[in-house]
Amino acid sequence: MNTLMNNLLRKAFALCALILAAGYYLSAQVVVVQGEPEAPLPQTLNEVRLNLLAPVAFKAISLEYERSTAKIKDLGFGAAINACFAHTGDFGTTIFPTFGVMPYARWYFGGKKLAATRLNSGFFIEANTAINYHRYTRNSYKEYYGGEPTNETKQGASWGIGLGGGWKLVSRSNWSGEISLRVGRNLVKGDGADDMYVYPAISVGYRF
Repeated sequence: MNTLMNNLLRKAFALCALILAAGYYLSAQVVVVQGEPEAPLPQTLNEVRLNLLAPVAFKAISLEYERSTAKIKDLGFGAAINACFAHTGDFGTTIFPTFGVMPYARWYFGGKKLAATRLNSGFFIEANTAINYHRYTRNSYKEYYGGEPTNETKQGASWGIGLGGGWKLVSRSNWSGEISLRVGRNLVKGDGADDMYVYPAISVGYRF
């Protein structure tokens, strides 16, 4: 499992490096003549993102896809797919589930007043729902009471609803950076599921 996780982390960071390098190259192609208005940017409605915080802090992988609506301004719909490879804990589950899917809808606000000139950028709030599967091993402490230490495995599914918010910046070359936090309550809990779910993110993405 450690070997698999290390391979996934290497691939994730390699992908980030490739994205940043490509973004730098594309940015260098934009030529703006002083005193002339900037050329209009093509409309881009699709975006993919990688959560850079997930592998570093939580031994997880989190990928997202978001679609902006052309007819309704400042509204977007998307989904995150999450997987965690840290199955052992002292007290409970990790922040990211063993596997989970989170559809969401977002409303962006602020616009040009906050220097967010690109479509669907700036501050946002969202409503989300999370469908997760959990499997982890909890360490027991029976040795403190004269017994043998044992491990207890928990597994089960959960479903909940929640809210989120954050800030997104989108460059002229269609690269995006985002900081967000999602919090929700599990309405259906299987064995091993917590009452709440929390998803922090520091993400880099690309629009196309």
